[in-house]
Amino acid sequence: MALPLAALVFLVDSGTSLPSAVAVLYAGIVLLVAEDCAPRTVLLTGLGCALLAVGSFLAMHYGEPWGASHLRLAVSLAAIAITTLLALRKGSAERILGQQAEILDLTHDTVIICDADDIIRYWNGGAEKLYGWTRHEAVGARCQDLLGTRFPVPVKEIERLLRTTGSWSGDLVRTRRDGQPVELQTRLLWRPAAGGERGDVIETSADMTERKRADASIRNAEHRYRLIFQNAGVAIWENDFSRLFAALEGLEASGVTDVRAHLLQDRALVRRLVGMVAVTDVNETAVALFQAAERGQLLGSVGSAISTPEAEETFARLVASMWDGDGRGEAETSFQTLAGERIDVLLRLTIPAEATRWERVLVTMLDVTERNRTQQALTRTLAELAHASRVSTLGQMAASIAHEVNQPLSAIVTYGEAGRRWLKREAPGAEETAACLTHMLDNGRRAAEVIERVRALSRKSVPRKERFALCEVVDASLVLVQRELATGGITLRQTMEAGLPEVLGDRIQIQQVIMNLLLNSIQALVVVDGPSRVLFIDVARSDPDMIRVAVRDRGVGIAETDLGQLFEPFFTTKSNGMGIGLSICRSIVESHGGRIWASNNGGDEGGGATVQFTLPVAREGA
Repeated sequence: MALPLAALVFLVDSGTSLPSAVAVLYAGIVLLVAEDCAPRTVLLTGLGCALLAVGSFLAMHYGEPWGASHLRLAVSLAAIAITTLLALRKGSAERILGQQAEILDLTHDTVIICDADDIIRYWNGGAEKLYGWTRHEAVGARCQDLLGTRFPVPVKEIERLLRTTGSWSGDLVRTRRDGQPVELQTRLLWRPAAGGERGDVIETSADMTERKRADASIRNAEHRYRLIFQNAGVAIWENDFSRLFAALEGLEASGVTDVRAHLLQDRALVRRLVGMVAVTDVNETAVALFQAAERGQLLGSVGSAISTPEAEETFARLVASMWDGDGRGEAETSFQTLAGERIDVLLRLTIPAEATRWERVLVTMLDVTERNRTQQALTRTLAELAHASRVSTLGQMAASIAHEVNQPLSAIVTYGEAGRRWLKREAPGAEETAACLTHMLDNGRRAAEVIERVRALSRKSVPRKERFALCEVVDASLVLVQRELATGGITLRQTMEAGLPEVLGDRIQIQQVIMNLLLNSIQALVVVDGPSRVLFIDVARSDPDMIRVAVRDRGVGIAETDLGQLFEPFFTTKSNGMGIGLSICRSIVESHGGRIWASNNGGDEGGGATVQFTLPVAREGA
């Protein structure tokens, strides 16, 4: 459209001699192009119009002396130049405003412009997204009617501040199109109109709904944490270990490769590290546990006030474990309260994941002082009860002495009479006499050892523990019952597994158990026919940690009703029995960590009964 108009103006200006500046009309063509074209096109249009004006002048007035025609040309060129410049400036301003409007539409915050009557004049994309109304629906509507704004202060107060200071900031609550409330952080700017007080209000708002919910959730979590922290039944300490962490870094930098070993050996270093720990907070349980008058007494560096040698050693081990990468450690140790009282606690150190340099370490302490005191009292009570039980069974043991000591004493008498007869011979047998004397001495020592064990039961003495081979004790016991076996015509069949490890315990007490089982089986066999008088004794492993000794006979067996109470005190199946032998056997075996039981043999085994017991294998270094 501009091209035909430019051609028409050129023809009129070149073909007529009107006494006016026709070329001024080119300014309108520049304005026409400036409406829709780029700045470069506007500039080229202005230059083209100026060239056309100059061309028309040359065609009509070339060679004329200076006059009115030259003045009209100058006016026309000035008009074209001024119009071109103004068009370029206007286009630049409009482009800037357009870019600003695009930026306002791209921002997530809402931008709303309202006039003095609260009528919406501008509504950006952020407002569309947040509130749900499009720009077309919002512009022209009254803002309060559309959004139902709730102000934190009266509206009149906000208007007064806008007119006096030009701005206002605060939190608003508005209602979205779907009825949901939104909380906003808002800033209002007042833009007064020229020549009057009435003007526009520019509003920018940020949606704070989720942030406020998150803040409320954080506050609730912190409140719950403080409640738990203060009311927990265990003492909780918050500590700053950052200085200690830096000291350990310096220790490694100085060439120390094994921090754990260094800490466990250098007690002076541990004390310095304890002094570097700063207590930042404690709960009420910790205040009560350490007998402090108020929390401030436990804040800061209080290591020297509550430390003990045991606590320092525990501290060194836990710090070494944490330095090796373990985020938590637990141990039982002892502290002293501010009043000087010793307490036992179950201590646990935990490093939160975010505390990379140990700037926050949680320490919990569970008071186990009363538990330990109760345990110690219980242990003492049990020891007293055990001693009382031993004393109460001393009467039972007195009867057992007659049973146990009668055998070696009878053997001593028998061997003594035999030795005396041999000595009365014309040619005494020195070897036989020496053997008799040896047996007399062995049985005398055995009787003395039995009596010594009985005396030990009446005292608070620790049972004698030694390593010994169980097979050797079995062999020694079989030697002592050879006379009973021969008198009863009993055949002995013995099986012992090779390479058995040693056991740990009291050799004489275990020999008493074996002797008791052997004599019981012998007494059960003498009442049966001769061919059935066979006694079996087996020694073998029952599992990797236990050795089993089994004494089996082909005697009369045990009544099924008696099996359950066979090892009870004063229960006996013999008319002349006292009922304490197997009870004592059970006490001895169980005190050694073993088990004893009895059972009847099947018909394929020839009948009779088996009594067997187990003893644990001695551990290395025991």
